[in-house]
Amino acid sequence: MDIKTAYRRFRQWQLDPFDNEFDSHDTQHCVNCNHDFVGNFCPYCSQKSGLGPITWHSVWNSVAEVWGMHSRSLPFTLLQLFLRPGYFISDYINGKRQVSFPPVKMLAVIAVLGVMVDLLTGAIHGMFQTSTGEKMAYITTVFAWLNVHLNGAFPPPSDYLSKILDWLNRHPDVLSLIMLSFLIIPNYFIFRFAPRNPHHTIPQGFFMQVFSTVVFLILNMIYDITGLGWLVFLLGAVLVFMTYKQLFGYRVWGTLWRVVMAFVCAITLWSVLLNTNYGVHLLRANQVDAARGYFLNIPIALMIIVVFLLICYFISKPKRPKP
Repeated sequence: MDIKTAYRRFRQWQLDPFDNEFDSHDTQHCVNCNHDFVGNFCPYCSQKSGLGPITWHSVWNSVAEVWGMHSRSLPFTLLQLFLRPGYFISDYINGKRQVSFPPVKMLAVIAVLGVMVDLLTGAIHGMFQTSTGEKMAYITTVFAWLNVHLNGAFPPPSDYLSKILDWLNRHPDVLSLIMLSFLIIPNYFIFRFAPRNPHHTIPQGFFMQVFSTVVFLILNMIYDITGLGWLVFLLGAVLVFMTYKQLFGYRVWGTLWRVVMAFVCAITLWSVLLNTNYGVHLLRANQVDAARGYFLNIPIALMIIVVFLLICYFISKPKRPKP
């Protein structure tokens, strides 16, 4: 088989990897209700065909079901998230649910595995550990930079922010879901008129980000095991681009600039949350002047987001044909 043929088959698998046809017309006998039928499931009691006395295979299936290794296999779902992420998510949000492991349950299972990997590798600080071991130092640096340029002074010493960041860093599933959830609103407007999956809804956007969070957690585990930050970053960037291109159907450039704008808006929304949280803390600590600087950042950031979203919305909106 040459490379071109192999790639063609791979592309065909990406577009439609599922073969749901039941080719056999043999009569099945249901041991549960004693009816004869043709198909995968008994139409009278819904029991799956082919079930009989308990065997070692039955024991394996029972154990495997706990970790999603049986029906709607977790490994096969993860394989699709890495090889055909956008097509797979599109299938799920459009009704093909039986081919996917339940996404929220999958997020919980992968989060547990992520904690185990963190413990086994000693990387308890995950992807946000710096070379000096300081937790999420880049966010503290951002706060300091903003305060110096906007207020003329470094933020007052406080353990409040470090405690929040430490908790989030030890709960990467929560952190990932929070950060990626800020993409739901930008995606809703920026990809509103996409060639594929136009007019997607906010609930659909939620499941899009749940799947993305699962991928992020697996990348975090790869980083914990290998320590190759550049490889994880490159793989993550490729997966993000593939996901959006396959999910919404724009060409390369159209996908690229929309993804960049979506992430800019999401990061800005995340900064609004951090500024609000830290500003409230400073007010409670009677540091009114310092808090005022953080609160002033909020309306500016929101105005920037609105402007960006409106620009993307009207650029993407189809032009009405002239009469």
